Amino acid sequence: MKITSLIQNVFLTEDLMDDTYVREILERLGKEPVLLPPGGRPPLPLAPWSEILSWGKKTLFITKFPGRFFRPCPGTKAYLCCGYQIFHIGQGCPLDCTYCILQAYLNSPWLTFFANVLEEGLRELKEVLLKKQGFIRVGTGEFTDSLALDPITRLNARLIPLFSASENAVLELKTKTSHIEHLQGLVHNRKTILAWSLNTKRMAKAEEQGAATVEERIFAARKATSWGYPVAFHFDPLIHYPGWLEEYTEVLKLIFHEIPEENIAWISLGTLRYMPKLKEIALERFPKTKIFSDEFILGLDGKKRYVRPLRVELYRGIYQAIRDLAPKVCVYLCMESPEVWEEALGFSPLTKGGLPHMLDEAARKVINAL
Repeated sequence: MKITSLIQNVFLTEDLMDDTYVREILERLGKEPVLLPPGGRPPLPLAPWSEILSWGKKTLFITKFPGRFFRPCPGTKAYLCCGYQIFHIGQGCPLDCTYCILQAYLNSPWLTFFANVLEEGLRELKEVLLKKQGFIRVGTGEFTDSLALDPITRLNARLIPLFSASENAVLELKTKTSHIEHLQGLVHNRKTILAWSLNTKRMAKAEEQGAATVEERIFAARKATSWGYPVAFHFDPLIHYPGWLEEYTEVLKLIFHEIPEENIAWISLGTLRYMPKLKEIALERFPKTKIFSDEFILGLDGKKRYVRPLRVELYRGIYQAIRDLAPKVCVYLCMESPEVWEEALGFSPLTKGGLPHMLDEAARKVINAL
């Protein structure tokens, strides 16, 4: 569904009324906003929280962000973190995945876009790119989908050329949409990696409402490679159910049929994990889901996750399927211990200089692949 059709309610702080960039967004959206005082927040409907969350998926709040736009990914010391850096453009997602952690993590249900990202945010980002030592991997998809709102914000048309001129940084745009047409023709110098979160066709249909189909995502990736962009894929969360290996392998076969291995920066694997309160929220909103019925334990990061033998089984099976199809593509585990790496993949990134170094090298390799 087009984002212009999905958004039904628009709120705007009145200090942005005359902002040129905001007027561009509103013109593309085709809706006049309800004005709020600076620092104000949209009023919530009188309804249960589950219904408010659904309302929030159709509500856009354009405001200013008062903090720093650039920050490290909020990983945990209990597991190996990839060293990813976040450029915070907004929060909330119009897609409606049953397992989405944002349902329990955020205290505001609406989609938020920070209009001052264009001037203040980009100025901060430019300073970081100039001063930061070493290689940097930056993403915008930690608290939102990097491309879901981009047809109306067109922020990536500013970000991609900026990174194209950088000597020591790469931008990763992570999405479950196929909204890429407006990225054609931009100067990127292969410094932007377009990345798709994927699942099996069955799980995508049942658990990822509003997202593009698996085929649409992979075909969008194929199109992106024809424009010279490197791509990446994230199988996160991996979900355990009867027939999981055959169905994940089917998706992998489609990927490598459509996209050359050398144009894929990396493939990440992460099993289903969630904050304990998410289960109650998700079951109320999606009573037909079965994904929370397996055996879970409380992990060192305070999240529920599959028991270790089950996680190892998932990782080992899918890693071998990838290796059978693409022997050299970079594969990594998201938020796992060195012991699980060793047991499932046969090595630990600690032997390769650490996970951040491993991914920095993969980024450099794909930048120079063509």
